[in-house]
Amino acid sequence: MIDVTTSQDQDGPELSAADEQLLRELTERAREGGLKLTGEGGLLGKLTKMVVEGALEGELDDHLGYARHDPMPLSLS
Repeated sequence: MIDVTTSQDQDGPELSAADEQLLRELTERAREGGLKLTGEGGLLGKLTKMVVEGALEGELDDHLGYARHDPMPLSLS
């Protein structure tokens, strides 16, 4: 696992062209729909929340040894 909080490597993985295009489209759709990009209730805050929650869920799954809503392993019951 990569610790992004202490990594000094600036040449890590980059977004693919398809991912960059998807982000551009998301940003444009948000603007057209009247959603602010920054500030309270803005797109950036919502995206940040989703990324942090996903990372925390992954950490918890890794720590517990099974994913949320998976049946509990027999060794733990």
